[in-house]
Amino acid sequence: MATIAAADDDLAVQSIVKRVLVRAGHDVSTYDDGAALVEEVRSHHPDVVVTDNEMPVMTGLEVVRTLHADPDTADIPIVVASGSVSAATAAEVLHGGDQMVPKPFTPAQLQAGVTAALESTRAV
Repeated sequence: MATIAAADDDLAVQSIVKRVLVRAGHDVSTYDDGAALVEEVRSHHPDVVVTDNEMPVMTGLEVVRTLHADPDTADIPIVVASGSVSAATAAEVLHGGDQMVPKPFTPAQLQAGVTAALESTRAV
């Protein structure tokens, strides 16, 4: 079981993400925007972060940049689950064990992204 912090401003998607990952055996906390997600990550250091991109207050890409810039959170893998990020942009901001899951995603795709992110931290 992993601890996961996830953010999406669409409550239906947020509910799906939580349901899929809880059924996979993870402990999941959800947030409505990127700023709340960053605050959670800084205070609780989850095993994985899952974020949408298009959100109020702070976008998912801003979340990625902020967490990667902070030495205390730089090694936490991030899964960006979004339909609004191009492959070129994703390659620019994602690194290490970070993953990209395009929306709309299936439960299996989301689980695979999280599993790959978790495995990348075990390989280090």
